[in-house]
Amino acid sequence: MILFALEAPSPRLDAGDLARIADRLRQLRPLDSILDDIGDVIADQDPPAAEAPELAERLRGDLVRLENVAVAADDRDPRVVTLVRRARTLRATALPSTAHPATVAHLRRLAGVAEALLERLAETGTLRACA
Repeated sequence: MILFALEAPSPRLDAGDLARIADRLRQLRPLDSILDDIGDVIADQDPPAAEAPELAERLRGDLVRLENVAVAADDRDPRVVTLVRRARTLRATALPSTAHPATVAHLRRLAGVAEALLERLAETGTLRACA
């Protein structure tokens, strides 16, 4: 038996709760920014070494966001599951600091998984196409 509360009280939010929600909303970047981050890495020219740590952090954030979309939507597509697993592994891997070519290779792996996950989520209907 399912019971529905018709007169359920609405949640009470104080000024602090509203400020936290507003702050989180301001921090959200549009999904198109994921495409920008991917493009910054897979462009014809390698990103400058000085920008690599910031790009890596942005791509890790992009992957977290895409993973959260897949999990929240309960997307059980086998390719999505594989890409989420790969994204988690890559996010946990430190950015190489030995040589710039190794750093760029790692950035490209992050970007490649982000791109593949974004495309697959769009294909499965979990995420509307961003274009």
